[in-house]
Amino acid sequence: MKTRTKVIAGIVAVLVVGGAGTGIALSAAAPEEATVLTEAVQVRDVDVTVAASGTVDPALELGLQFPGAVSAQLATLNVAVGDVVAEGDVLATIKTEALEAAVASARAGVASARTAELQALQAVEAAEQAVVAARLNYENVADDYPSLSGQPNKHIALESAIAGQASAAAQLGAAQQQVIAAGPAKTSAQAQLNSALANLAGATMTAPAAGTIVAIASEVGEPIGTTTLGTNGTSGFIILAALDEFVVTAEFAEGDVVGIAVGQKVSLEFDALPDESRVGEVTHVAPFGVVDPSGSSLTTYEVTISLPNPPAGLRAGMTAQASITTEERLGVVAAPVTALVPTDGGFIVRVQAEDGTITNVDVEVGIRGGYYVEIVSGLSEGDRVVTGSDGELPPTDTGFGGGPPEDAEENPDLN
Repeated sequence: MKTRTKVIAGIVAVLVVGGAGTGIALSAAAPEEATVLTEAVQVRDVDVTVAASGTVDPALELGLQFPGAVSAQLATLNVAVGDVVAEGDVLATIKTEALEAAVASARAGVASARTAELQALQAVEAAEQAVVAARLNYENVADDYPSLSGQPNKHIALESAIAGQASAAAQLGAAQQQVIAAGPAKTSAQAQLNSALANLAGATMTAPAAGTIVAIASEVGEPIGTTTLGTNGTSGFIILAALDEFVVTAEFAEGDVVGIAVGQKVSLEFDALPDESRVGEVTHVAPFGVVDPSGSSLTTYEVTISLPNPPAGLRAGMTAQASITTEERLGVVAAPVTALVPTDGGFIVRVQAEDGTITNVDVEVGIRGGYYVEIVSGLSEGDRVVTGSDGELPPTDTGFGGGPPEDAEENPDLN
Protein backbone atom coordinates (compact mmCIF):
# COMPACT_ATOMS: atom_id res chain seq x y z
CA MET A 1 0.00 0.00 0.00
CA LYS A 2 1.25 3.47 -0.88
CA THR A 3 0.95 6.25 1.71
CA ARG A 4 1.86 9.91 1.89
CA THR A 5 3.24 11.40 5.13
CA LYS A 6 4.28 14.90 6.12
CA VAL A 7 7.90 15.33 7.26
CA ILE A 8 9.16 18.61 8.72
CA ALA A 9 12.05 19.65 6.52
CA GLY A 10 12.88 23.09 7.96
CA ILE A 11 14.21 24.22 11.35
CA VAL A 12 13.49 27.36 13.31
CA ALA A 13 16.24 29.48 14.79
CA VAL A 14 15.88 32.71 16.76
CA LEU A 15 18.78 35.09 17.07
CA VAL A 16 18.52 38.13 19.38
CA VAL A 17 20.90 40.94 18.60
CA GLY A 18 21.21 43.54 21.37
CA GLY A 19 22.27 47.12 20.92
CA ALA A 20 21.34 50.50 22.35
CA GLY A 21 18.38 49.03 24.07
CA THR A 22 17.06 47.71 20.81
CA GLY A 23 16.23 44.04 20.30
CA ILE A 24 15.95 42.56 16.80
CA ALA A 25 14.58 39.01 16.41
CA LEU A 26 15.66 37.06 13.30
CA SER A 27 14.11 33.76 12.35
CA ALA A 28 14.48 31.29 9.50
CA ALA A 29 11.74 30.83 6.96
CA ALA A 30 8.62 29.10 8.13
CA PRO A 31 8.96 25.34 8.39
CA GLU A 32 8.23 23.48 5.17
CA GLU A 33 6.67 20.07 5.15
CA ALA A 34 7.80 17.55 2.50
CA THR A 35 5.21 15.06 1.33
CA VAL A 36 6.90 11.66 1.25
CA LEU A 37 5.45 8.82 -0.81
CA THR A 38 6.10 5.39 0.65
CA GLU A 39 5.12 1.85 -0.16
CA ALA A 40 5.24 -1.35 1.87
CA VAL A 41 7.64 -4.10 0.85
CA GLN A 42 5.69 -7.23 -0.07
CA VAL A 43 6.28 -10.83 -1.05
CA ARG A 44 5.20 -11.08 -4.67
CA ASP A 45 6.10 -12.47 -8.09
CA VAL A 46 8.65 -10.44 -10.08
CA ASP A 47 9.23 -10.90 -13.78
CA VAL A 48 11.25 -9.30 -16.56
CA THR A 49 9.11 -8.71 -19.62
CA VAL A 50 10.35 -7.36 -22.97
CA ALA A 51 8.05 -6.03 -25.64
CA ALA A 52 8.14 -5.03 -29.28
CA SER A 53 5.80 -4.12 -32.09
CA GLY A 54 5.47 -6.69 -34.88
CA THR A 55 3.65 -7.52 -38.09
CA VAL A 56 1.18 -10.29 -38.85
CA ASP A 57 2.52 -12.40 -41.73
CA PRO A 58 1.19 -15.47 -43.52
CA ALA A 59 2.67 -18.65 -42.06
CA LEU A 60 3.31 -19.75 -45.65
CA GLU A 61 4.34 -17.28 -48.35
CA LEU A 62 5.96 -18.76 -51.47
CA GLY A 63 7.23 -17.12 -54.62
CA LEU A 64 6.84 -19.61 -57.51
CA GLN A 65 8.89 -19.30 -60.70
CA PHE A 66 9.41 -21.41 -63.80
CA PRO A 67 13.00 -22.79 -63.81
CA GLY A 68 15.11 -21.46 -66.67
CA ALA A 69 12.24 -19.27 -67.88
CA VAL A 70 14.24 -16.11 -68.56
CA SER A 71 12.75 -15.53 -72.02
CA ALA A 72 9.89 -18.04 -72.00
CA GLN A 73 6.31 -17.08 -72.78
CA LEU A 74 3.26 -18.06 -70.77
CA ALA A 75 1.20 -20.71 -72.58
CA THR A 76 -1.64 -21.34 -70.14
CA LEU A 77 -2.83 -19.77 -66.87
CA ASN A 78 -5.36 -21.74 -64.85
CA VAL A 79 -5.74 -19.46 -61.79
CA ALA A 80 -6.53 -15.88 -60.87
CA VAL A 81 -5.65 -13.73 -57.87
CA GLY A 82 -7.80 -14.79 -54.93
CA ASP A 83 -8.22 -18.41 -56.02
CA VAL A 84 -7.74 -21.06 -53.34
CA VAL A 85 -5.72 -24.03 -54.60
CA ALA A 86 -4.80 -27.45 -53.26
CA GLU A 87 -1.36 -29.03 -53.25
CA GLY A 88 -0.56 -30.43 -56.70
CA ASP A 89 -3.04 -28.26 -58.66
CA VAL A 90 -1.70 -27.15 -62.07
CA LEU A 91 -1.34 -23.37 -62.00
CA ALA A 92 0.24 -22.48 -65.36
CA THR A 93 2.45 -23.70 -68.22
CA ILE A 94 5.00 -22.08 -70.53
CA LYS A 95 5.84 -22.71 -74.16
CA THR A 96 8.35 -25.55 -74.50
CA GLU A 97 9.96 -25.11 -77.94
CA ALA A 98 13.12 -23.49 -76.58
CA LEU A 99 13.28 -25.93 -73.67
CA GLU A 100 13.02 -28.93 -75.99
CA ALA A 101 15.78 -27.49 -78.18
CA ALA A 102 17.97 -27.08 -75.10
CA VAL A 103 17.38 -30.74 -74.18
CA ALA A 104 18.37 -31.86 -77.70
CA SER A 105 21.53 -29.75 -77.61
CA ALA A 106 22.44 -31.12 -74.18
CA ARG A 107 21.93 -34.70 -75.36
CA ALA A 108 24.30 -34.05 -78.27
CA GLY A 109 26.84 -32.65 -75.82
CA VAL A 110 26.65 -35.78 -73.68
CA ALA A 111 27.09 -37.98 -76.75
CA SER A 112 30.12 -35.96 -77.86
CA ALA A 113 31.69 -36.16 -74.42
CA ARG A 114 31.18 -39.92 -74.30
CA THR A 115 32.77 -40.30 -77.74
CA ALA A 116 35.78 -38.22 -76.65
CA GLU A 117 36.15 -40.37 -73.55
CA LEU A 118 35.98 -43.59 -75.60
CA GLN A 119 38.58 -42.29 -78.05
CA ALA A 120 40.87 -41.38 -75.16
CA LEU A 121 40.51 -44.87 -73.70
CA GLN A 122 41.34 -46.39 -77.09
CA ALA A 123 44.40 -44.14 -77.36
CA VAL A 124 45.58 -45.36 -73.95
CA GLU A 125 45.18 -48.96 -75.08
CA ALA A 126 47.19 -48.30 -78.27
CA ALA A 127 49.89 -46.47 -76.30
CA GLU A 128 50.20 -49.33 -73.82
CA GLN A 129 50.72 -51.75 -76.74
CA ALA A 130 53.40 -49.43 -78.17
CA VAL A 131 55.19 -49.40 -74.81
CA VAL A 132 55.22 -53.21 -74.76
CA ALA A 133 56.53 -53.36 -78.35
CA ALA A 134 59.30 -50.85 -77.60
CA ARG A 135 60.42 -52.85 -74.57
CA LEU A 136 60.52 -56.09 -76.58
CA ASN A 137 62.50 -54.35 -79.33
CA TYR A 138 65.08 -53.20 -76.82
CA GLU A 139 65.40 -56.70 -75.40
CA ASN A 140 65.82 -58.16 -78.90
CA VAL A 141 68.56 -55.68 -79.75
CA ALA A 142 70.40 -56.53 -76.56
CA ASP A 143 70.11 -60.27 -77.33
CA ASP A 144 71.35 -59.84 -80.94
CA TYR A 145 74.49 -58.09 -79.79
CA PRO A 146 75.81 -59.96 -76.74
CA SER A 147 79.20 -58.20 -76.95
CA LEU A 148 80.40 -54.88 -78.32
CA SER A 149 83.56 -56.49 -79.65
CA GLY A 150 83.39 -56.69 -83.42
CA GLN A 151 79.76 -55.37 -83.52
CA PRO A 152 79.89 -51.65 -84.41
CA ASN A 153 76.10 -51.42 -85.05
CA LYS A 154 75.09 -52.53 -81.56
CA HIS A 155 75.48 -49.05 -80.03
CA ILE A 156 73.32 -47.47 -82.70
CA ALA A 157 70.66 -50.17 -82.39
CA LEU A 158 70.46 -49.79 -78.59
CA GLU A 159 70.06 -46.00 -78.80
CA SER A 160 67.25 -46.45 -81.31
CA ALA A 161 65.50 -48.99 -79.07
CA ILE A 162 65.77 -46.66 -76.05
CA ALA A 163 64.34 -43.77 -78.08
CA GLY A 164 61.47 -46.01 -79.13
CA GLN A 165 60.69 -46.78 -75.49
CA ALA A 166 60.71 -43.07 -74.58
CA SER A 167 58.39 -42.23 -77.46
CA ALA A 168 55.94 -44.98 -76.47
CA ALA A 169 55.95 -43.79 -72.85
CA ALA A 170 55.22 -40.20 -73.95
CA GLN A 171 52.37 -41.44 -76.13
CA LEU A 172 50.89 -43.32 -73.18
CA GLY A 173 51.14 -40.25 -70.90
CA ALA A 174 49.35 -38.07 -73.46
CA ALA A 175 46.58 -40.64 -73.88
CA GLN A 176 46.11 -40.90 -70.12
CA GLN A 177 45.75 -37.09 -69.87
CA GLN A 178 43.02 -37.26 -72.52
CA VAL A 179 41.15 -39.77 -70.36
CA ILE A 180 41.52 -37.51 -67.31
CA ALA A 181 40.18 -34.51 -69.24
CA ALA A 182 37.32 -36.50 -70.72
CA GLY A 183 35.86 -37.28 -67.28
CA PRO A 184 34.97 -33.70 -66.19
CA ALA A 185 33.79 -32.87 -69.72
CA LYS A 186 31.35 -35.78 -69.62
CA THR A 187 30.20 -34.81 -66.10
CA SER A 188 29.59 -31.21 -67.22
CA ALA A 189 27.67 -32.35 -70.30
CA GLN A 190 25.50 -34.64 -68.15
CA ALA A 191 24.79 -31.79 -65.70
CA GLN A 192 23.67 -29.58 -68.58
CA LEU A 193 21.36 -32.34 -69.79
CA ASN A 194 19.90 -32.83 -66.30
CA SER A 195 19.27 -29.08 -66.02
CA ALA A 196 17.63 -28.93 -69.44
CA LEU A 197 15.40 -31.90 -68.57
CA ALA A 198 14.44 -30.25 -65.25
CA ASN A 199 13.58 -27.02 -67.03
CA LEU A 200 11.40 -28.92 -69.48
CA ALA A 201 9.67 -30.76 -66.64
CA GLY A 202 9.21 -27.41 -64.88
CA ALA A 203 7.30 -26.01 -67.81
CA THR A 204 4.21 -27.07 -65.86
CA MET A 205 3.84 -25.19 -62.57
CA THR A 206 1.97 -26.94 -59.76
CA ALA A 207 1.09 -25.73 -56.27
CA PRO A 208 3.64 -27.07 -53.74
CA ALA A 209 1.12 -26.56 -50.92
CA ALA A 210 -2.45 -25.48 -50.34
CA GLY A 211 -3.00 -21.73 -50.21
CA THR A 212 -4.39 -18.63 -51.89
CA ILE A 213 -3.05 -16.99 -55.05
CA VAL A 214 -2.17 -13.44 -54.00
CA ALA A 215 -0.22 -12.19 -57.04
CA ILE A 216 0.44 -13.10 -60.70
CA ALA A 217 3.09 -11.30 -62.77
CA SER A 218 2.06 -11.99 -66.41
CA GLU A 219 -0.84 -12.82 -68.69
CA VAL A 220 -1.01 -15.58 -71.32
CA GLY A 221 1.26 -14.83 -74.29
CA GLU A 222 3.47 -12.43 -72.33
CA PRO A 223 7.06 -13.10 -71.25
CA ILE A 224 7.36 -14.58 -67.78
CA GLY A 225 7.64 -11.73 -65.29
CA THR A 226 8.34 -11.41 -61.58
CA THR A 227 6.28 -9.67 -58.93
CA THR A 228 7.15 -8.81 -55.35
CA LEU A 229 4.55 -8.79 -52.63
CA GLY A 230 4.07 -9.36 -48.92
CA THR A 231 5.67 -8.11 -45.77
CA ASN A 232 8.72 -10.32 -46.37
CA GLY A 233 9.29 -9.10 -49.93
CA THR A 234 8.51 -12.48 -51.48
CA SER A 235 8.97 -12.48 -55.26
CA GLY A 236 8.03 -14.83 -58.10
CA PHE A 237 5.80 -15.26 -61.15
CA ILE A 238 3.01 -16.43 -58.83
CA ILE A 239 2.92 -15.74 -55.09
CA LEU A 240 1.08 -18.29 -52.98
CA ALA A 241 0.17 -17.64 -49.35
CA ALA A 242 -1.71 -19.40 -46.57
CA LEU A 243 -4.11 -16.63 -45.51
CA ASP A 244 -5.71 -18.67 -42.74
CA GLU A 245 -2.46 -19.39 -40.90
CA PHE A 246 -0.30 -16.60 -39.51
CA VAL A 247 2.89 -15.82 -37.66
CA VAL A 248 4.05 -12.59 -36.06
CA THR A 249 7.49 -11.17 -36.82
CA ALA A 250 8.71 -8.56 -34.32
CA GLU A 251 11.93 -6.57 -34.06
CA PHE A 252 13.38 -6.71 -30.54
CA ALA A 253 16.19 -4.44 -29.35
CA GLU A 254 19.59 -6.06 -28.81
CA GLY A 255 19.37 -5.49 -25.06
CA ASP A 256 16.10 -7.46 -24.93
CA VAL A 257 16.81 -10.27 -27.39
CA VAL A 258 19.54 -11.78 -25.19
CA GLY A 259 16.83 -13.24 -22.96
CA ILE A 260 14.66 -14.58 -25.77
CA ALA A 261 14.84 -18.26 -26.79
CA VAL A 262 12.87 -20.64 -29.00
CA GLY A 263 9.93 -22.14 -27.13
CA GLN A 264 9.15 -19.17 -24.89
CA LYS A 265 5.50 -18.14 -24.61
CA VAL A 266 4.49 -14.77 -26.05
CA SER A 267 1.49 -12.59 -25.22
CA LEU A 268 0.06 -11.10 -28.43
CA GLU A 269 -2.35 -8.20 -28.86
CA PHE A 270 -3.55 -6.65 -32.12
CA ASP A 271 -4.02 -2.95 -32.75
CA ALA A 272 -6.95 -3.52 -35.12
CA LEU A 273 -8.64 -6.04 -32.78
CA PRO A 274 -8.24 -4.58 -29.27
CA ASP A 275 -10.60 -7.11 -27.70
CA GLU A 276 -8.63 -10.09 -29.00
CA SER A 277 -5.43 -11.52 -27.57
CA ARG A 278 -3.54 -14.75 -28.11
CA VAL A 279 -0.60 -16.65 -26.63
CA GLY A 280 2.01 -17.62 -29.22
CA GLU A 281 5.44 -19.22 -29.04
CA VAL A 282 8.89 -18.14 -30.21
CA THR A 283 9.83 -20.30 -33.21
CA HIS A 284 12.94 -18.50 -34.48
CA VAL A 285 15.38 -15.81 -33.34
CA ALA A 286 17.47 -14.17 -36.07
CA PRO A 287 21.20 -14.83 -35.56
CA PHE A 288 22.13 -11.44 -37.05
CA GLY A 289 20.83 -7.99 -36.15
CA VAL A 290 19.78 -5.12 -38.39
CA VAL A 291 20.90 -1.56 -37.75
CA ASP A 292 18.17 1.07 -37.92
CA PRO A 293 18.41 2.53 -41.47
CA SER A 294 17.39 5.97 -40.18
CA GLY A 295 20.94 6.47 -38.94
CA SER A 296 20.48 5.77 -35.25
CA SER A 297 22.65 3.21 -33.48
CA LEU A 298 19.69 0.97 -32.58
CA THR A 299 20.19 -2.67 -33.59
CA THR A 300 17.21 -5.01 -33.65
CA TYR A 301 16.74 -8.75 -34.12
CA GLU A 302 13.76 -10.34 -35.86
CA VAL A 303 11.84 -12.83 -33.74
CA THR A 304 9.24 -15.12 -35.34
CA ILE A 305 6.25 -16.08 -33.21
CA SER A 306 3.63 -18.72 -33.91
CA LEU A 307 0.00 -17.60 -33.83
CA PRO A 308 -2.37 -20.48 -33.07
CA ASN A 309 -6.10 -19.98 -33.51
CA PRO A 310 -5.92 -16.50 -35.10
CA PRO A 311 -8.90 -14.28 -34.32
CA ALA A 312 -11.57 -13.71 -36.94
CA GLY A 313 -10.85 -10.61 -38.98
CA LEU A 314 -7.08 -10.84 -38.64
CA ARG A 315 -5.28 -9.94 -41.87
CA ALA A 316 -1.71 -10.15 -43.09
CA GLY A 317 0.10 -6.86 -42.55
CA MET A 318 -1.75 -5.89 -39.37
CA THR A 319 0.22 -4.66 -36.37
CA ALA A 320 0.71 -6.85 -33.31
CA GLN A 321 2.21 -6.12 -29.90
CA ALA A 322 4.38 -8.93 -28.53
CA SER A 323 5.38 -9.32 -24.87
CA ILE A 324 7.77 -12.04 -23.65
CA THR A 325 8.58 -12.84 -20.04
CA THR A 326 12.28 -13.68 -20.07
CA GLU A 327 12.86 -14.08 -16.30
CA GLU A 328 10.57 -14.75 -13.36
CA ARG A 329 10.91 -15.09 -9.57
CA LEU A 330 7.92 -16.38 -7.62
CA GLY A 331 7.15 -15.38 -4.05
CA VAL A 332 10.15 -13.14 -3.37
CA VAL A 333 10.59 -10.01 -1.27
CA ALA A 334 10.08 -7.12 -3.68
CA ALA A 335 10.21 -3.33 -3.55
CA PRO A 336 9.35 -0.66 -6.12
CA VAL A 337 12.18 0.10 -8.54
CA THR A 338 11.69 3.79 -7.70
CA ALA A 339 12.89 3.10 -4.16
CA LEU A 340 16.40 2.24 -5.31
CA VAL A 341 19.16 4.82 -4.92
CA PRO A 342 22.41 3.94 -6.72
CA THR A 343 25.70 4.19 -4.86
CA ASP A 344 29.29 3.38 -5.74
CA GLY A 345 28.92 -0.01 -4.09
CA GLY A 346 25.44 -0.94 -5.24
CA PHE A 347 22.08 0.35 -4.03
CA ILE A 348 20.39 1.68 -0.91
CA VAL A 349 16.75 2.32 -0.12
CA ARG A 350 15.29 4.80 2.37
CA VAL A 351 13.19 3.03 5.00
CA GLN A 352 10.70 5.04 7.04
CA ALA A 353 10.07 4.02 10.65
CA GLU A 354 6.73 4.39 12.42
CA ASP A 355 7.88 7.66 13.99
CA GLY A 356 8.65 9.12 10.57
CA THR A 357 12.42 8.88 10.75
CA ILE A 358 14.14 7.69 7.58
CA THR A 359 17.10 5.33 7.48
CA ASN A 360 19.36 4.43 4.56
CA VAL A 361 19.60 0.66 4.15
CA ASP A 362 22.01 -1.26 1.91
CA VAL A 363 20.21 -3.80 -0.27
CA GLU A 364 21.20 -6.56 -2.64
CA VAL A 365 18.93 -6.75 -5.66
CA GLY A 366 17.99 -9.57 -8.03
CA ILE A 367 15.97 -9.27 -11.22
CA ARG A 368 14.15 -6.05 -12.08
CA GLY A 369 10.65 -6.05 -13.43
CA GLY A 370 8.77 -3.17 -14.94
CA TYR A 371 7.87 -1.71 -11.52
CA TYR A 372 9.15 -4.08 -8.86
CA VAL A 373 12.67 -5.33 -8.13
CA GLU A 374 13.63 -8.49 -6.28
CA ILE A 375 15.31 -7.75 -2.94
CA VAL A 376 17.78 -10.52 -2.12
CA SER A 377 18.84 -9.04 1.22
CA GLY A 378 18.41 -5.88 3.29
CA LEU A 379 14.62 -5.61 3.55
CA SER A 380 11.78 -7.61 5.04
CA GLU A 381 8.14 -7.86 4.21
CA GLY A 382 6.25 -4.88 5.67
CA ASP A 383 9.14 -2.40 5.61
CA ARG A 384 8.01 0.96 4.27
CA VAL A 385 10.34 2.34 1.63
CA VAL A 386 10.41 5.89 0.28
CA THR A 387 9.56 6.04 -3.42
CA GLY A 388 9.40 9.82 -3.85
CA SER A 389 9.03 13.25 -2.27
CA ASP A 390 7.92 16.70 -3.35
CA GLY A 391 10.47 18.40 -1.14
CA GLU A 392 13.80 18.00 0.62
CA LEU A 393 13.98 14.95 2.82
CA PRO A 394 15.21 15.41 6.42
CA PRO A 395 18.57 14.02 7.54
CA THR A 396 18.60 10.29 8.17
CA ASP A 397 19.67 8.91 11.51
CA THR A 398 22.06 6.33 10.08
CA GLY A 399 23.79 5.55 6.85
CA PHE A 400 25.84 7.95 4.79
CA GLY A 401 26.99 10.79 6.99
CA GLY A 402 23.55 11.57 8.37
CA GLY A 403 22.03 12.39 4.97
CA PRO A 404 21.19 10.98 1.59
CA PRO A 405 24.09 10.01 -0.66
CA GLU A 406 25.25 12.50 -3.25
CA ASP A 407 24.11 10.35 -6.15
CA ALA A 408 20.56 10.37 -4.79
CA GLU A 409 20.24 13.61 -6.72
CA GLU A 410 20.52 11.53 -9.90
CA ASN A 411 17.13 9.96 -9.16
CA PRO A 412 14.57 12.79 -9.59
CA ASP A 413 11.81 10.63 -8.11
CA LEU A 414 13.56 10.68 -4.75
CA ASN A 415 14.12 14.43 -4.42
